[in-house]
Amino acid sequence: MNHIEAKVTQINATDVVTYIDVKSADTEIRLIKYKAPSWLCVGDTIDCSFPEASVCVSKDCPGKVSIENRLPAKLLEIRKSDSLCELTFESDMGKVVSLITMEAFENLELEIGCSATMLLRGVDISFAPIIEVGQSVLERNMQINK
Repeated sequence: MNHIEAKVTQINATDVVTYIDVKSADTEIRLIKYKAPSWLCVGDTIDCSFPEASVCVSKDCPGKVSIENRLPAKLLEIRKSDSLCELTFESDMGKVVSLITMEAFENLELEIGCSATMLLRGVDISFAPIIEVGQSVLERNMQINK
């Protein structure tokens, strides 16, 4: 599981979904949820997590795609098996791991040090609050609901 610390910059509830925009280092990411939890506020620092299999990879990403988040990265490590390939990328947000098939890896012609674009769907990102040391979730919710 990948973990990225990010700050909530905007929460936009629509009639169908809620868009939660966050920023990690200089990278902006959009999360898409049915509804934002009541504890979530703009300015909060949260832990964003997403599975390795949810990180798609493109070596040349021209044109438009339906995936909200395109994150530039550099390939640091490659681990291969007969059917799967684990790729570790370095981005502005830190290290991110992707799990793709060997067929996809070979088709992309990836090599250590190459630039690539990680594609991450906003619906695949989960999040949890990062709470100050000594502060309970109850205390945090009481502050929000004042």
